[in-house]
Amino acid sequence: MDFDKDKIDEFTLALFFLVAHERHEGVGARAWKGFDWDTLNRLYEKGYISNPVGRAKSVGMSEEGFVKARELFERHFVKKTDVVQLPQFTADARKRWDRVPKEFREVILNSVFCSHCRVGTAMQLRGGKMSGRCLVLEGTCKKCGGEMARVIEPEED
Repeated sequence: MDFDKDKIDEFTLALFFLVAHERHEGVGARAWKGFDWDTLNRLYEKGYISNPVGRAKSVGMSEEGFVKARELFERHFVKKTDVVQLPQFTADARKRWDRVPKEFREVILNSVFCSHCRVGTAMQLRGGKMSGRCLVLEGTCKKCGGEMARVIEPEED
């Protein structure tokens, strides 16, 4: 079977990040070496790891190898998060939300009842509007992604 050895090397190096231990900033790390010997030899020749031949169950990673492994791991295996849009408020709702002290805004958004999860949880704020004198915050549950809302009572006159 013909395969792309560079791609195999790239994925193997990325997985080295997953099994890395004994990290020393600026020096590198050690990683378990339970991978194909030909691949390990190629990574050694590229300077990413120490010579894999020996009785040790792990291999040394150069600083360059560790940094490259982290970059490749993040590129290939970390879940991409969707870009979160800034909350969309109506003009009067924005004025009302801005009057809520910052330290209370976080408390409010982290204590919203989710009817799907049936617990209090955090809300990913999507926007807000006024309903009469009440501010209605709209968003999604950070646990299940279900729709949720939070009503902020009118200010005392």
